[in-house]
Amino acid sequence: MEDGERGTSPLSLYLHIPFCTSKCRYCDFYSIPYNERAAVLYLAALQKEIELCRKSGLIDERAELQTVFFGGGTPSVLPAGELSALCRIIRDAFPLGSGYEWSVECNPESFTAENSAAMREGGVTRLTFGFQSLNDRELRLLGRVHSAERCRRLFTDATLAPYRSVGVDLMFGLPGQSFEGLCETIEEIARFPRINHLSAYELTIADATPFGRHRRFLPLPAEEDLSHMTEGLWRLVRENGFEQYEVSNFAKKDHRCRHNEAYWDHRPYLGLGCAAHSQLAGERSANVADFARYLSMVNGGLLPRAFVEKIDAKMLAMEMVLLGLRRVKGIDMVVFGEKCGISFANFADQKKIAEFLDHGLLTHEGRFLRPTGRGILVADAMAAAMIP
Repeated sequence: MEDGERGTSPLSLYLHIPFCTSKCRYCDFYSIPYNERAAVLYLAALQKEIELCRKSGLIDERAELQTVFFGGGTPSVLPAGELSALCRIIRDAFPLGSGYEWSVECNPESFTAENSAAMREGGVTRLTFGFQSLNDRELRLLGRVHSAERCRRLFTDATLAPYRSVGVDLMFGLPGQSFEGLCETIEEIARFPRINHLSAYELTIADATPFGRHRRFLPLPAEEDLSHMTEGLWRLVRENGFEQYEVSNFAKKDHRCRHNEAYWDHRPYLGLGCAAHSQLAGERSANVADFARYLSMVNGGLLPRAFVEKIDAKMLAMEMVLLGLRRVKGIDMVVFGEKCGISFANFADQKKIAEFLDHGLLTHEGRFLRPTGRGILVADAMAAAMIP
């Protein structure tokens, strides 16, 4: 039965928790130090924002949550009572779809048995931990406040057992990082049966971060070393039972992050909180990335929008090409035509596509144009060449 026949409208929800213990040297996400008073004010404002979204018609009254994601910042920095209250706010405001996925980002140093129990009782089904590395020197360099040993203890933490999925985030291309050290980290993580999702991101350096301000002093890997790391990482992950489904994401069978897939498939999602983004009814919007301004706007009865833009057919087509080539499943050319109102053959540069096919970077399988193992390494470059 289709969603329309059930009388429901599927929706994904992202909720930004801006609080952190401290700011990492590479991080350019919006965050502020945690304090109890600020957290209480924030939870009350989130409840008001939901009411404002309903009154403005942004949320379909039939909206049923298929995926929920608490990101940040560091959601696990909230104590158990605040996490329970936050989960209750979401459950009271939205019906949860059958088989829903509810993810929460956690950091090792702030994850406790108490907040784990609060999340599980609140309806959370999936946790993802920001390990970033299992090398203490690299962790200190990144500005992380946990140790590699703390990460290792989490591998066997009994409080993880009730969750359907547990994932780990890693970074590579770090200053002074060796290929051998990266491989040791991946192999160690892969040995633990509770870990069934892995996200591995190449370090990117934003100008407005400590790393950005000291970029010229950082012993960053050469381009050829990065390529070697990427290929080795992907090989090791596959050898240890993880399937690649996007450039940076790997999962064991039935453990893909469905929330991320909702973004990549251009399904509707609502973002709540400071700096959160939404995509609803052909529009994309972002909330203000300022705690005081967010509170002021919401408490004053205003949606806390920093900008709103229409997603026209060309913008959507460009994004579908870019995101499609970053995924193993590739571009569904039939869905492309249905969503964009223009055939893929008439939009993309067919000569470039033929070249990529000839060079073994793409395959054409029925309605799908898929990147090969070599092609996904240069997905962004291929997309730029194919888009008129």
